Amino acid sequence: MKNVIKAVSLLAALFAMSTAQADHHEESGYAALDVQFCNFKPKKSVKDVLKVAAEFQSWAGENLSKDYTGYVWTPVILNSQDFGYDYIWFGASDTHESLGIVFDEYAEKGDAMSKKWDAVETCEDRRLMTGISAKPFKSTTGHAYMQVSGCEFKDGKTFNDLIAADAAWVKWMDESGMPGGMMRFVPSVGGPVASTIDVYAIYATESLADRGRAHDMMIGGGSAVLSATYDEVMSCDTPRIYHSMPASGK
Repeated sequence: MKNVIKAVSLLAALFAMSTAQADHHEESGYAALDVQFCNFKPKKSVKDVLKVAAEFQSWAGENLSKDYTGYVWTPVILNSQDFGYDYIWFGASDTHESLGIVFDEYAEKGDAMSKKWDAVETCEDRRLMTGISAKPFKSTTGHAYMQVSGCEFKDGKTFNDLIAADAAWVKWMDESGMPGGMMRFVPSVGGPVASTIDVYAIYATESLADRGRAHDMMIGGGSAVLSATYDEVMSCDTPRIYHSMPASGK
């Protein structure tokens, strides 16, 4: 029953987000995410992965009928005992139908490309998520630093409560001049059976200096505002930070 309630509240949240974005003549505000947790093959590194990733992105533009944009996330600050992988692959399409078409077409045409991936990496964990934009963020370089926390809703709270809290927090960010943007990644398929995470909270900045400035602002009073805004809605685990790089290299 809880999963049904979560699914219904997510649909309502996506509709509310899409309506709000449409009022401002912007995009829908959400994306379908293909998430893979990977390790390098022996004697391989992120440079080898990025080389294949750029080739794949070029291949995708020529062979896939739907947009699929890849990003490579490498760990910057985290506990390796809790997160024992070398990098995370994020592939994004505009809808889950489009993502499904990408999967079908890759299965049909991607054998040669798959062999190139297999030479540099091993990916044993794959999930589907829905990404929701809470505060738009666009990097001028394509690179970004992503601070991630896994969160659980408090009893009786749903995505609609999160949207209301996000609106209040974004207002404070704007008024205070806090840099960066926010996203919500909602797990849907392929996650651990025992997982109790309802949503991943993502805070994105273009540099670690911007993230550090935001950290100082939290020490200077932002933490109290954050607690007043979210403590009744959800609880989140310890954050970790990743460097996000575009698969295309651009």
